[in-house]
Amino acid sequence: MEPIKGPNNEGWNQLKAGYMEIFEDIKKGKIDRLYLFYGQEGYVKEQALSQLSQALVAPGLKDLNYQVLDGEAASTDDIINACETLPFMSDRRLVVVKDLPALLQGGRSNIDEDRLKSYLPRIPSSTCLVFYCTEEVNKRKGLFTAIDKAGKVIEFELLKPAEIATWIRSTLKRHGKQMEPSALKYYVSIAGNSLEDIYNDLQKLMVYIGDRDVITRADIDKVVTPAVEYTVFQLVEAIGMKKTDQALVLLHQLLAEGQNIFALLALIARQVRIIFQCKGLAEKGLSAGEIAQKLGLHPYAVKKGLEQSRYFSMEQLKRGLRECLKVDYGIKSGRIQQRLGIEMLIINMCKK
Repeated sequence: MEPIKGPNNEGWNQLKAGYMEIFEDIKKGKIDRLYLFYGQEGYVKEQALSQLSQALVAPGLKDLNYQVLDGEAASTDDIINACETLPFMSDRRLVVVKDLPALLQGGRSNIDEDRLKSYLPRIPSSTCLVFYCTEEVNKRKGLFTAIDKAGKVIEFELLKPAEIATWIRSTLKRHGKQMEPSALKYYVSIAGNSLEDIYNDLQKLMVYIGDRDVITRADIDKVVTPAVEYTVFQLVEAIGMKKTDQALVLLHQLLAEGQNIFALLALIARQVRIIFQCKGLAEKGLSAGEIAQKLGLHPYAVKKGLEQSRYFSMEQLKRGLRECLKVDYGIKSGRIQQRLGIEMLIINMCKK
């Protein structure tokens, strides 16, 4: 997969400041002894680790100078010993600790935290230690604070739609391609916010159009499968508009794609809850930005929630959430078949 390009490439300056910092540091050779990588944007996070590895570790010496520890199994001694090991025929070595429970939300510490925290400022200059988290971290934990004080903490946030559009334009331009403005707007609305999935879509689209330079909406409709979240947005909107047939078609489309029924129930309930919260706060006079901050949601999720709130009353939303819980319990207790349960949920929520 093509790596994220450096800050001199077109479109880079529109991305997150935290992303720029780590890639600029790597490019300039200003690599710290200690990092924490976390956040939902896994593609950029993985690229940052990959480029860090390329900058520090010669290909032929990877087995000796690049060590990855499983956070679930690693002890404080394991981490310290890995850091104290001298690099072989190189100035530095890279140590990566993945998903250390002491950093994760709800994770139980399995290490001597006090000893590890006191060691962090003393990591030798020959080592770069990266705590790499694929799960949600708890910023209130003492180890998070200690890493922030002794090294660099970088959050890889999901990009906003405008930032995704910029990244798409830049990526396509490097391949001599472009996307029609209206097609780009449409694609961003259905693609979700995983850059890895988006990159894969762009690869398929470029192969599909062949020698043509411009990607159209028709190309997108033929090649791209909309993100699950987008189809759930459509499904909930159809429910709000009381279009039972359309809502069931969308549900069957998701099931045909192999989506898990419990995951779909959770996504439907989440979207209904977002609409409920957005509608309630908007009625109290809060702006979209204030709602996003209060709920800790991505601005795009709030935008969609506010748009869809006009189709529902507060009572309908409350009833919808109760229906979701009722069906979830009914399926898990064996009282109702999975497919029948979620179909009846859609039908009941569409009732006026």
